[in-house]
Amino acid sequence: MAPPAGGAAAASDPSSAAGLLAVHAAVRPLAAGPDAEPQLRRLQLSADPERPGRFRLQLLGAGPGAVSLEWPLESVSYTVRGPSQHELQPPPGGPGTLSLHFHNPQEAQRWAALVRDATLEGQNEELAGHLARAIEGGDEKGAARAAAVLAQRHAALSVQLREACFPPGPVRLQVTVEDAASSAHVSLQVHPHCTIAALQEQVLEELGFPPAVQRWVIGRCLCVPECSLASYGVRQDGDPAFLYLLSAPREVPGRSPRHPEKTDGELGSLFPQSLGLPRTPQPANSSLPSPLQPGWSCPSCTFLNTPSRPGCEMCSTQRPCAWDPLSTASTQQPPKVTRREDGPSLPGSRSLDPLLNLSGDLC
Repeated sequence: MAPPAGGAAAASDPSSAAGLLAVHAAVRPLAAGPDAEPQLRRLQLSADPERPGRFRLQLLGAGPGAVSLEWPLESVSYTVRGPSQHELQPPPGGPGTLSLHFHNPQEAQRWAALVRDATLEGQNEELAGHLARAIEGGDEKGAARAAAVLAQRHAALSVQLREACFPPGPVRLQVTVEDAASSAHVSLQVHPHCTIAALQEQVLEELGFPPAVQRWVIGRCLCVPECSLASYGVRQDGDPAFLYLLSAPREVPGRSPRHPEKTDGELGSLFPQSLGLPRTPQPANSSLPSPLQPGWSCPSCTFLNTPSRPGCEMCSTQRPCAWDPLSTASTQQPPKVTRREDGPSLPGSRSLDPLLNLSGDLC
């Protein structure tokens, strides 16, 4: 038997679609009058296999010759009339408004909540798509309307630029890795559209350093997890970055870590030997710079700058007016400073820990 207009024949194989919930209800067409005999039908809500994020409502018949119907959920109107009494209005051309009576009020409430949530989710997906198209097309009013409705519904969105908006990748990122006692250089293959959080996970998988101890500095900015590498200027091979490793948090008794965690002085030992990374261990007393070291200490971040810098290399704070380079130069000759051309050269000092523990962007 062919299905009535306004509905499609439901799939005969229950496993053909991902069913979310199925309930039984006594169904009676309202146009048939109150004396019409209701028929027991199975209502099922399933994910639409052809449209990700959308749903279909199925009305499944029982017995030989019974007709099963299904509709896109957004095309039907569903109304709760009472604890056990609901109404289903299919799209025009269908069987007309149907009265649904549930024997279990709790089951009816659970079904109504699922239908309502799935309907809103489908509408939110459509609104999000409309918002993206309106922004891409420069339709300010359309984008504002879609955004207003989504805001009223408190929809959880993740707004990101498409990969086509970013520079092509992958690129080789030249990373200077330092902790309180040692340093090394490593090259990572990354995509400019990747976020700092994704980069932290990549370092966890490749080098074994947990995200909790990683502090990234790119373009003189303390990076935040949700921003992309491109937003910090990573666009081509050889772009520099600085990774400072904090002291690892203490382990919980009885729980073994998933990856080996960094501790001060163990930076070189945690790198795979196959990488052949150069190691530049620092003296044990380098965590506390000597007062006789040349240069001036930044009053904001405590970074020790070279005598010729007018401002802090880390945070751009102006050099203190009270600092006298002549008095320092007379007591000790300045050492030769070797600077890498592919990235910033920062000290592996424990004094950086309080600064890099900040969660905000310093830029």
